Amino acid sequence: MIRLLTSVLLFSLLFSKSLFSNNIAVVDIEEIINLNEYYIKINKQIDEDQKKNSDFLLNNEKKLDYLRKEIEDSKIILDENEINKMIIHYNTELDTLSNQIDTFNAHYQVQIIEIRKIILKEIIVLAEKYAKNNDIDLILDSTSYLIASNAINITNIIKKELEKINL
Repeated sequence: MIRLLTSVLLFSLLFSKSLFSNNIAVVDIEEIINLNEYYIKINKQIDEDQKKNSDFLLNNEKKLDYLRKEIEDSKIILDENEINKMIIHYNTELDTLSNQIDTFNAHYQVQIIEIRKIILKEIIVLAEKYAKNNDIDLILDSTSYLIASNAINITNIIKKELEKINL
């Protein structure tokens, strides 16, 4: 009986840690991406490029304003058919400008999403490497939990490793 009790106690001590404990870490992916030098640099370049290309859209917008004013001024002079033709032309130009703006915005949104994907892939690789090297069983994004100890937050470690990579 004592042998059985000793065996059970020994067995539970040896295997209980590996059976019931999990090593968990937390990483703030948004913080890592948003504070990444590469991401910040690319965002500045995108902003500069947007400013350059927005001049073209502003010129088209000014042309539309001129057409609108011309329609308003011509209401007294021109007959209804001529005014309707001007309004149709204005609406066509407005649709064209709206499509250009949508294309303009979509282009930059796609670029930002692609850049974020590149950074996220690197974060995943670094997190996997960290998990293997430190016997981590589970890594959660900081938005996936309610409360956790700061001791399990590996955001700064991943951030530093990501800075070493030439994106």
